[in-house]
Amino acid sequence: MEAFGPYADPVAIDFDVLAAEGLFLIHGTTGAGKTFLLDALCFALYGEVSGDRSVKGLRSDHAAPGAVPRVSLEFSCGAARYRVERTPAHTAPKARGQGTTEKAPQAVLFRLDAGVPERAVAAKTTEVTREVEHLVGLNAAQFRQVILLPQGRFAEVLRAKAEEREALLKTLFDTVIYERAGWWLEDQARAARNLALDQAREQEVLRRRAADAWAPQAPAPPEGTEAPPPPADQPGLEALVERIGVVVQGTAAALGEASASLTAAQAAQAALTAQAERWDRRATATTRLGELDAKRETVEEYRQKLSQAERAETLRPSLVAEQGARRELERVERGLQEQLRTAIQAREGARALPPSVLGLDLVGLPSAEALAAAGADLAARRAEVRELACKVEEAAQARGAAAAASKRAGEAEAGRATAIAQQERLAAEQERALALLSQARSARDQLEGLQRAAREADGRAVAAEAIAPARQRQHAAEAARNGADRQVNTAAAGLNELRRRQIEGMASRLAGGLAAGAPCPVCGATAHPAPARPSDDAVDDGAIAAAEGTLAAATQAAQAAAVALANAQAALAAVLEKAGDGPDPLAARQAASTAAAAHQAAQALADGLPSLEQRTADREQQRQQLAKAIEAASTAIALERRAAAEASQREQTLATQVARELGEGLAPGAVLRAFGPLEAALKALVTGAGAHTRATSELEQAARRLGQELAASPFASAEAAAAELQDEPRRQEVKRRIEKYEKDVIELRGILAAADLADLPETRPDTATAREAVVGLDVARTLAVERHSEARSAQKEITRLAAEHREGAAGLAVKQERAERLSAVANRCQGKAAPYISLQRWVLSTYLADICGYANQRLALMTSGRYQLQLTDEGGRGGRNAGLGLEVLDAYTGEKREVSSLSGGETFQASLALALGVADTVQAHAGGVPLEALFIDEGFGSLDPDNLQLAMDELDRLREGGRMIGLISHVGALRERIRGGLEVIAGDRGSSLRVGVTA
Repeated sequence: MEAFGPYADPVAIDFDVLAAEGLFLIHGTTGAGKTFLLDALCFALYGEVSGDRSVKGLRSDHAAPGAVPRVSLEFSCGAARYRVERTPAHTAPKARGQGTTEKAPQAVLFRLDAGVPERAVAAKTTEVTREVEHLVGLNAAQFRQVILLPQGRFAEVLRAKAEEREALLKTLFDTVIYERAGWWLEDQARAARNLALDQAREQEVLRRRAADAWAPQAPAPPEGTEAPPPPADQPGLEALVERIGVVVQGTAAALGEASASLTAAQAAQAALTAQAERWDRRATATTRLGELDAKRETVEEYRQKLSQAERAETLRPSLVAEQGARRELERVERGLQEQLRTAIQAREGARALPPSVLGLDLVGLPSAEALAAAGADLAARRAEVRELACKVEEAAQARGAAAAASKRAGEAEAGRATAIAQQERLAAEQERALALLSQARSARDQLEGLQRAAREADGRAVAAEAIAPARQRQHAAEAARNGADRQVNTAAAGLNELRRRQIEGMASRLAGGLAAGAPCPVCGATAHPAPARPSDDAVDDGAIAAAEGTLAAATQAAQAAAVALANAQAALAAVLEKAGDGPDPLAARQAASTAAAAHQAAQALADGLPSLEQRTADREQQRQQLAKAIEAASTAIALERRAAAEASQREQTLATQVARELGEGLAPGAVLRAFGPLEAALKALVTGAGAHTRATSELEQAARRLGQELAASPFASAEAAAAELQDEPRRQEVKRRIEKYEKDVIELRGILAAADLADLPETRPDTATAREAVVGLDVARTLAVERHSEARSAQKEITRLAAEHREGAAGLAVKQERAERLSAVANRCQGKAAPYISLQRWVLSTYLADICGYANQRLALMTSGRYQLQLTDEGGRGGRNAGLGLEVLDAYTGEKREVSSLSGGETFQASLALALGVADTVQAHAGGVPLEALFIDEGFGSLDPDNLQLAMDELDRLREGGRMIGLISHVGALRERIRGGLEVIAGDRGSSLRVGVTA
């Protein structure tokens, strides 16, 4: 073990040495770590601990921060030997940086064959545990019940209640298959019952559905009575099938009668409807013909207007041409007036115009030659002004260049000022930094001395604080030595007194050995007339030996007290020497704090030295860069100012040239912009003049052609002809209406002359009555069809349901029989039927009976045949835990009683016997797994000497059988009887082990 529990340093235990005797003792002070040995064994094999501890806290608190907790165990299983190594989950320091990290548990299992290198069998925690369980033949719970008998849980199987004992036995014996079998049987029975119940419900649903299908067809019950219930069985369903058949026959007959009546009524209605239709046709034609005769005069007027419109239509092209030419001339003249006003406004807004444009008369339309000359002069003037505009643009560029150069000069000036300010600030900072740098270098040089002074001051403070406790220990050691000396004196005086009394009673002791006729060992006489009698305060050799032992113990204690006093005096002298001139703890601690503070302050300054040096170098580099930037800015200022002056001079020269050519106050750009509208207006006037000439000529031609056509027409003027004009759609619509009128008159006269309208009555036939009769009979037939269809559907449904019910009845009987059989078996295996014990508890009670059989063999020897463990049917009839109770048969009284009535020693005997019986039973049922080791933790202190002797005799028999038995106990008698063992020694830095003789 290493860094495990209380064992910080590596510890190795060779159990082969302890197994030589077969029985060994593990002893030590309370809390030293005896039980942790069992934890280590169990953890190495299974990754679990034997007691109530958690695997999360197994790392030793005494170990170094980087120590890894681990356990390595070599064990034999049959002829093979193995080694298992495990490391629990723990927190370890990070390999890099600060903080900790969580380490996962690890495990590996090696096989150790002679002459062959070891090989790994498993390398994962779960795989190692699974492989160990296979090798040992026990799981962790069985191992703790069979190999390790933990402290505080030794008597669990004996004192446990039946349900707790059942849980413990389940961990020892694999009976889950029987429990699962009971559950499986109960699930099967429940499923079978549910199937039978579902089938029964389905049968009932079939009968209810049949009753629901019959209900609409059933005759109404007598008043005051309820409707009959649904059929309860198959015969009831068959009776419904017969009754619905009778109803279907009745509805079929009613449907035939209704169909015949409807057919006759429909034939009568058809004949009467045909006669009424002919009567309506005659009446409609007569009325329509009268209406057309009343419109005859209107039709003649429309015919005359149509004739005039057709004559005027021949003049339409000339009329339209003349009106179009007149409108076009008016439009052109309006445009010319607008163009003249636009030209006047454009000329008034323009400047620097040529004389030909200024002298142009725009009140009327100028001639084409004048407009052409003005346009050419204006174009030439535009070219001249455009050249002046280029000079203005060049002057603007010079002005912008001068402004940009001035701006750059200002920016350079501002940058130079900023750099100068930064240079001054850096100089001040550099001066302060150099002072700090000097302080830090001085602190670095003093650091070692200050650290040594702080350490010495802290040592003096610790020594000064230890003076008072050391003096107290010295006084206590002096008092203890004085008390021990008094004990020695008292024991010596008592021994001397006992020896004196023994010598005084020596005569009576010799007299006790005198025999008649035998010589006296003192005087040789054979007659003993008055032998001395023993006094009441006679002292035997046993009392003398006890007094001698008391004196020896007191002497040893006095020597130990003297040694302790010498040690206390030496410790006090050491702390006084170390404290030196500072025996006052408060003053010494204040001095230590002051020295530590000085060292910390110097350390802080020294720690900042590299940073200060780096910042100082960086600041000096910045100052050099700023100096270069200031010089570059001065050069840039001079260059930019000269460029600005040259650009300003160029701007003034160009402005003078433009003013001389164009005049003061005029901008070439504005003059050019004003030329544009004027040029466009002059061009529009040229175009408008041509359009006016064309429009005048076209109007004269159209008027001449129209006058020639009017002279040959019946119309006196163009206005009269235009008044008679009609659109083509209108004329066609009038012509269509006239033709339709004539056609309708001819058609109506033909209708009235037809032969089928000659013999009709004066009044219209009554078709409404015949229609109502047909509707009523049709409704009656529809109802008959619905009743017959519903009856047939009900008959089909009831017949189908009766057939399904017949088939389901056979299946229901089979399911009910199977459900009864499965329920009987499940109730028996679950303890719900006689003998009211479950299958699993019956198997567990069989195991418990075997355990009691093995246990009673040992309990009879340990109790001299007084006690026997017996099973009892705890829980009673139908109880959950029937068959798992334990009671004790007392052979002295012949009575059975509860195990809780046993005394502490009797409970330990019974528990030990039962635990060994569990081990024997588990071994017997584990396929003969050899269990060669046993560890028992405490319990022997409750036995009296005789019973302790019997228990040890039983353990001796186990040892003689080949087992290695380790006992953890504080009982002194065991240390006297068991010579070999393992002593656990507790210390300030963790526990250690010593293998050897126990006493």
